[in-house]
Amino acid sequence: MIEITKADFDDWKTNKVTKAFFYASEQRVEDCKEMLVNSAGTDTLQDRFLVGMAHAYREMQDFRVED
Repeated sequence: MIEITKADFDDWKTNKVTKAFFYASEQRVEDCKEMLVNSAGTDTLQDRFLVGMAHAYREMQDFRVED
């Protein structure tokens, strides 16, 4: 495993590519929510898939580096 410093992580978080990636992932969460609003209950398996996908994106967005 590669060790990174908090400064390395902070630099990565402020990079424009990183910001674009996080913006795109937020859009995917919003897309999942919109699909659920429009079709929840029609296909339970699809509902669970969308909830799982949104949860995975949220978990990725909440990643933190411990000091």
